[in-house]
Amino acid sequence: MKIRNLLICTEPGDEIKNSLKRMYLKRVQEMFIRTTSIESIFNIFDEIFHGLSKASSVNDNLYSFYESFLTITSYYQHSQAGRGSLVAKLLEDLGTSEKMEFEFNLMKLPQLLGQKIQLQKSELTQLNFDIFNKNNDNIAFCELKMKVYSGCTAGRIEIMEKFNKFTKLIINNQIFRNCIKNAGIKNVYLIGGILFDIQGNPATPQKDKDWGICYSGLLKGKRDIIKTLINDNIEYCLNEEKNEERAFIIRYSVDKINVNIIAVYGNEVIKSLFIGNQKNDIGYFKKQLEEMLYDDLWLGQIITISERSVLDQNFKKNKNLNNYVISILKNETILSEIQTFQSSRDSNKLKIISDIVIETIRNNDKKLLEINPIPAEIIIKSSGEDYSTIDYIGDIIQFLSCDDVIRILLKEIKEKHSYKAIN
Repeated sequence: MKIRNLLICTEPGDEIKNSLKRMYLKRVQEMFIRTTSIESIFNIFDEIFHGLSKASSVNDNLYSFYESFLTITSYYQHSQAGRGSLVAKLLEDLGTSEKMEFEFNLMKLPQLLGQKIQLQKSELTQLNFDIFNKNNDNIAFCELKMKVYSGCTAGRIEIMEKFNKFTKLIINNQIFRNCIKNAGIKNVYLIGGILFDIQGNPATPQKDKDWGICYSGLLKGKRDIIKTLINDNIEYCLNEEKNEERAFIIRYSVDKINVNIIAVYGNEVIKSLFIGNQKNDIGYFKKQLEEMLYDDLWLGQIITISERSVLDQNFKKNKNLNNYVISILKNETILSEIQTFQSSRDSNKLKIISDIVIETIRNNDKKLLEINPIPAEIIIKSSGEDYSTIDYIGDIIQFLSCDDVIRILLKEIKEKHSYKAIN
């Protein structure tokens, strides 16, 4: 039985953790509210509903799982909820920079470079980049992927297409070139970076190829950029020499501005981004990142999906709107035990409370235990972790030990199910 690393249950020691806790808590509260209701975002007119209906004719459990999965993830899966802010903060410590910006829109470039030139809004001038960095007469625009599978083929194509659009802009827009030249910029770097492989080690081109088809998107994007350069009669140099941290680099010059389009991996991403002013390597970044990765969002989402699915199945089979979260919230004795866990977050105490929950459910909500396997068991076991119903209940208890989570859920239960509020 694991004690999870939940930021919402701790007192953050710095501002970035405070900010993350606020975002995580908001997301967890929203997700856990979904555990008390079987309301769906789908109706009979939605195309996806018909696919779900077919799943129902095959297996009710399968239907409940997919319906809850799609309902929950449609709201929350798209949101990084602070992950981007965390990575940005840690990246700033890896090198020195005159100016570094995150989620950077190209329309801001003249102002950032101290130019009074105004760019006309267009598809090309409104490009967004993950990171912008300026050092001396160099500027870099970086599109960053955390792992080799992030975004996969479509993600790689999107990165290179963005660099292709930048290429078209700098070739055809004199005002844009003047903005860069008047600021004394001689070199522009467009960096497509992938930090880690699937095991969490520094990525390499070979590990990228080994992962699967994602690498093909990078190659397609490269071909499209070269086609643009050829069509505009721009001389270029392509370097595809075997390199442990680089797939290729395309170099060309326009109006004495040197442009370098680089597909890099691992530590070379950091080295390229800081343009020779790197202070710390990817090992340092990984250590800092691992110390600040919390279980709140991924585990909260799994529990929400599972509880939403169990609620649906229990209602269909037993006409009872009940799941593990609701069962716990109805029991004052268990809630009192959970309050004691707040001050002593250890595995022995967690095991004791989990056993009490199991025994209480066995006596009062026996049919709940007959609904198995719980989706969370399938999901977490697939990652190689030994996981059972008692572990699942332990994870729920840890979330409910957060006052801000249990407070909002008790309010929700009172409103939706007319249960007596417990102070």
